[in-house]
Amino acid sequence: MKHVRAAEWAVLIGAIGILATLWQPWFSYAVTLEMFPPRDLVLTVTGWAGLGWLMVTLLVFSALLGIGLFFTFAMNAGDATTLPFGATLGAVAVPTLIALLVVLLSRPSLGVDLPASAVGIEPAGWIGAASAVLLTAGSLVSIRNERTDGPSRAYSPPPPRSAPPGDPTGPPPS
Repeated sequence: MKHVRAAEWAVLIGAIGILATLWQPWFSYAVTLEMFPPRDLVLTVTGWAGLGWLMVTLLVFSALLGIGLFFTFAMNAGDATTLPFGATLGAVAVPTLIALLVVLLSRPSLGVDLPASAVGIEPAGWIGAASAVLLTAGSLVSIRNERTDGPSRAYSPPPPRSAPPGDPTGPPPS
């Protein structure tokens, strides 16, 4: 665990935050029923149901890549192991974050054709979006920050080759 940097911790926290909030209500719609006494009826939708299958797939894929990136760094794996996780996460996390913000701010109709202004965003939705920002930022810093002083990056050049037989200034051997 001593090889894990702050960027990888941010990726792990963001990945866990995304996966944890998908089970919580992301969107809600409240209506007051005109009766005596008046009652509030609240329709809530979890991240799994409200975001759509493509958005959920992208979020889960990004979170799993983030967890994989963290554990490869924690095991002090070499570049051949950490680079595929980091590069793929860096390529997937940015468009996933942009798509999530578009979906979150456009507020889905919750399957009952509600106007976007009537749909509220629950705290889990904001926490999920913040987790996606943390995951994306951590992944970009992780692949940018290349350290050369760690034991997994140690490089010792090969020993010098010996000189060829014979005098290099004299006539070639026959």
